[in-house]
Amino acid sequence: MKLDDKDMQILSLLQTDGRAKYTQIARTLSKAMKQNIPDTTILFRIRKLQQAGVIKKFTVSIDQEMLGFTVCGVLFVEIGGHILRDITVEHTQKIKADLENRTNVIFLALNETETGIFAFILGKQKTELEEIFEKLKDNPDVVDARLWFLKQPSKGETLVGTGLPLIETEEKEDV
Repeated sequence: MKLDDKDMQILSLLQTDGRAKYTQIARTLSKAMKQNIPDTTILFRIRKLQQAGVIKKFTVSIDQEMLGFTVCGVLFVEIGGHILRDITVEHTQKIKADLENRTNVIFLALNETETGIFAFILGKQKTELEEIFEKLKDNPDVVDARLWFLKQPSKGETLVGTGLPLIETEEKEDV
């Protein structure tokens, strides 16, 4: 799907306020583009963006600190030491799956070699993150593990608020 200026403006406005009414978006866009854009056009375009998968979902961004999540960190884990690369990738996938099941892991990605895992983790106490790190570090498949504690973000803080662990679920112990 090719996006034009109107689509990009609509997306920008929705990122600022995902609950904005179509009439308000139409008014703002009409002023910005110096033309009359009816709210039905906004409705049509938003539906088209949803159907095309450009808009995946509407969500809420929550202040992590107001819920007690005062600690955040970036975790890196490198898996290796196996004779065959396929075994290393398989073990990486297993550890990645275990991390995906943790509610306080809000971002997870593999590096391009598929043997390294990056995770963004939140906690109410520093010890929560340290426990995860220690378990990973002690795993015989892990050849390198690092944990960096972060201070308050200066950009992108809304990304953190979209994946907070609000409902406690049972987590797997062996990472």
